[in-house]
Amino acid sequence: MTSNIDRRRFLGGVVAGSLATPAILTATRVNAAEAAAMAGRLIIPGFPGSSTSNRSARALADHIAKGRAGGALFLRHNVKTGSDTRALAASFIQADPAGLLAIDQEGGKVQRLGKKHGLSPIPTARWVAGNRSVSEARSLYAKAGRELRTAGFNLNMAPSVDIHDPKNPVIGKYDRGFSTDVDRIAAYATAFVEGFSSAGVACSLKHFPGHGSSRSDSHDGFVDISQTWKAEEMVPFRKLVNTAPLIMGGHLYHPDFSNGKSPVTFSSKALATKLRRELGYKGVILTDDLDMGAIRRNFELREAIILAVAAGNDLLLLSNSLKYDEGLPADAVRWIVEGVKEGRISSNQLAASYARVMNLRKRYRA
Repeated sequence: MTSNIDRRRFLGGVVAGSLATPAILTATRVNAAEAAAMAGRLIIPGFPGSSTSNRSARALADHIAKGRAGGALFLRHNVKTGSDTRALAASFIQADPAGLLAIDQEGGKVQRLGKKHGLSPIPTARWVAGNRSVSEARSLYAKAGRELRTAGFNLNMAPSVDIHDPKNPVIGKYDRGFSTDVDRIAAYATAFVEGFSSAGVACSLKHFPGHGSSRSDSHDGFVDISQTWKAEEMVPFRKLVNTAPLIMGGHLYHPDFSNGKSPVTFSSKALATKLRRELGYKGVILTDDLDMGAIRRNFELREAIILAVAAGNDLLLLSNSLKYDEGLPADAVRWIVEGVKEGRISSNQLAASYARVMNLRKRYRA
């Protein structure tokens, strides 16, 4: 499969930029079977079905059982009824009791499981920060965590620690940010993470290094934050660096965080240098969905997967929703192994990501 990167007007330099860090991309001889076994745990795929009778759900359960996927990603189209959703979650956990079942459960408009599924509505982040104390917020999120865990999920792709800006079309528009004050964001995000973690649900801060000030949506295409982003947007990430089990990078471009014209998702400068080395983050780094417009409109999927691992991501979200492919998990594993053989992903880096993910799985297993 050939990359289309050089044909895109704003991503012309991504390959050269992304592959310019020898410490990250060292060609190392490895056993292919061992690399494949590790790679499989780094893939969290989605599927189009909403019940265990759907072929796509059965296929994903088989991939999970055979180590070609580390869990399952649930989107809105997967959660039709509470009973079907619980049965789906149970089928994936049966395939692998340590698997990671991921869902967006922020609150407000971004709450996949709600009243009609038997779970309590969660207010928006902005409402909580404006109407509840930090202690009350922690209790609210602990209850939400217990309900989510009872439904079978152990990974919540939340909270958003992006600043609130009403001009933002994807964060501010829906009150997903706790506040305009970064210290207040950090305090309530800590309550969120601690509340859910107390119930056995891992949380992922998003979207590093900050999506709140952007003027476009990475679901739709390339997002350049170089003219709007402010250094204070890093404060919540810095304050929660020893608390957050996972941090999700955004499909965002900023010269201070990007290698060449690459988005943060494919940038070792952002993930290995800024997040790990400068902030000292030791947890799991999670990609945003690699099927989102910012990625799939500009990259071949094989290239996106290799670049994501090479940049320092530990877990890869692949919603498999743009054009469903039943064999995608197996292909993704093969592409990662090929990336190692080609010297684009170092075996040491692959092993380090695997170790971090396995530690997370152990901590939050069913």
